[in-house]
Amino acid sequence: MTKDLILEKVKAFPPLDDTVTKVMAVCNDTESSVGDLAKVVQSDPMTTTNILKAANSPLYGFSREIRSIMQAVSIFGMETVKGFAFSSFLQKKPDLDLSPYGIDARDFAAISEQQNAFVTKWYKGQREKLDILILPSFLMEIGKIVLSSMVIEHGKKDEFKGLIEQVESVKDIKALEEKVFGITNEEVTAILLQEWNFDSHMYNAIKYLHNPEDAEDIVKEYAQILQVVKTIISTQSVDFETSMRDALELVDAYGLNRQSFVEVVKEHFQLETV
Repeated sequence: MTKDLILEKVKAFPPLDDTVTKVMAVCNDTESSVGDLAKVVQSDPMTTTNILKAANSPLYGFSREIRSIMQAVSIFGMETVKGFAFSSFLQKKPDLDLSPYGIDARDFAAISEQQNAFVTKWYKGQREKLDILILPSFLMEIGKIVLSSMVIEHGKKDEFKGLIEQVESVKDIKALEEKVFGITNEEVTAILLQEWNFDSHMYNAIKYLHNPEDAEDIVKEYAQILQVVKTIISTQSVDFETSMRDALELVDAYGLNRQSFVEVVKEHFQLETV
């Protein structure tokens, strides 16, 4: 499996569906309102269900019951709604098969929501940063869809799954992907987001997730934050103590807010101490 074949697979990725296209158009129109966005979301049953379910789960920690999609869209904001629209689009793919990574579509959606919720709580009140971080935190795993399909097409699913089951950290996943594919799932994700005309800060934050020091200064902190989040919340079954140790090391090395990070970890994982 060469990098060129993987890039061809990226180019052949299905076009965005009608819901995502309309959501993006509304969000990019400065004359549009939250009501306009709610109308678009209501036309898609899966996106509506996913947003309302998340709004009323403990994950995001809203203090009251959210009964209408208008309420949910107002509280989440446009960037988060975009994330749910993309997540629903991916869940609708009939050929979505992430079994080489040992997960299914439901696991994938749940993990994406967890990563997004963690970022949202960690950087609550820092709107400018969240506007860049929210979508990447939702979508930073989608490169695995492309890599999984390549593994399956080449008859290597069981072999790859066996290797994935042996990983002990996010760094191990990166090393395995580079060995097998010559590219990481984050790099594949960045290419996809570039194809979909995302903001360059967003896809570069994912592209440089494992090596923020190589990113431009304006992107570096975003890549650092995503790396920390992906370390503490992974698609793979990684030992929590190992993940926490690695995440704290990154937080300290990057000079991020350790206290707020620890508080969010306690809240997110319902822990008394860390």
